[in-house]
Amino acid sequence: MSINYVVRKKVDKSGDKEVVRYYAAGKVLQAEPVSNDEIAQKMAERSSLMAGDALSVLEQLPVVIAEFMSAGRTVNIRGLGNFYPSLTSEPVERVEDCTADKVRVSRICFKASSDLLRRFQRYLSLISLQVQEVKKGQRKQGKE
Repeated sequence: MSINYVVRKKVDKSGDKEVVRYYAAGKVLQAEPVSNDEIAQKMAERSSLMAGDALSVLEQLPVVIAEFMSAGRTVNIRGLGNFYPSLTSEPVERVEDCTADKVRVSRICFKASSDLLRRFQRYLSLISLQVQEVKKGQRKQGKE
């Protein structure tokens, strides 16, 4: 399996002179994300769990994570990573005006464990979509 990427141009205007740089950016071309059923089946193949048991765990996991985070705790799942809320509020002029009724959770953050990152990189291959297009164009020109 591979991950597709494209190369994007970015102009750095922070210095005295504009500097053009190119960076890789992910380009997802998958038809659909992996479902809980697919994950449960894969977990069942790799363990003593039945697919239904694994599916039950997957369905309960977000509920349990939300409960712990709402109690102010970071949730660490060994081998996977940490889930934690990101808080924000509207700007106020005085510190005492930043009260709980003005604070909200802006998103749930996930930081992958180093173990997950290592496992991911072990299976990873990258494909440049732009290079593929250039090669296709060269093959067409060679046939003419």
